[in-house]
Amino acid sequence: MHTPDEVTSLLAKLPDALTHLLGTNLVGLYVYGSVLETTFDPARSDVDCIAVTERAMTDVECRQFDDWLTDAAAADPWVRRLQLSFLIKKTVLAEDSRACLFQFGNFKRSGSDGNPIIWIDFFQRGRTLCGAAPQSFLPTITPEMFRQALVRENGYLREELSLKPDSEWRDDLPYRVYAVLTLCRILYSVRTGTVATKAEAARWALDHVPTNWHDLIHRALEKDESAGLESIPLERLRAFVEYAQAEVDSAPPIASVE
Repeated sequence: MHTPDEVTSLLAKLPDALTHLLGTNLVGLYVYGSVLETTFDPARSDVDCIAVTERAMTDVECRQFDDWLTDAAAADPWVRRLQLSFLIKKTVLAEDSRACLFQFGNFKRSGSDGNPIIWIDFFQRGRTLCGAAPQSFLPTITPEMFRQALVRENGYLREELSLKPDSEWRDDLPYRVYAVLTLCRILYSVRTGTVATKAEAARWALDHVPTNWHDLIHRALEKDESAGLESIPLERLRAFVEYAQAEVDSAPPIASVE
């Protein structure tokens, strides 16, 4: 699919807006993920970006950015599709570090798990919109850091699908689709030491995982919004989560991160 011109225009405007709001606190702005791929789905895909700052955003900076978002979203509905993380330069790969996040139209202070997967993805297909190259501040991503990130990703899925009694996502078909495709990415990464798009990883999985999982993968690839929840049964999906975790646990150490 073609990335809409409106998204391209939004990404062109964002650096100037953040530079105006943050000044010298802005280290750089980076875009990654499906928005740069033919797999971008205008109906549901996020526009994934990372802003790196020298220090934590002040309350004033947060209020100014929130005000800008309100005005920008009123003029451009694509602003609400931004998933924009604000990470602090010295802690971009640190677990439990401070961060801010704009997602689902809401801006809030949050924490970061120091996820290296997004940076590996960035180096494969991402783009610097402004500021310093990530190589100038990003610590080395070791194979063990990568493996632990895959464990956390699988854990997040298990939490939503099995552990949280009040999960708002468990009975959402798009989330179940997302979960299947993300599990394919986890399996791909633990075997190859790199990352792939969800669609690429799902096609790989059809050649590399047992055939009893192929029905789930095919249904996730179809993304049929008219299909009911039973098209991706919860118990089968939970079992796929446990299969992926067992694969991560039993896999030999990742030799290198590509």
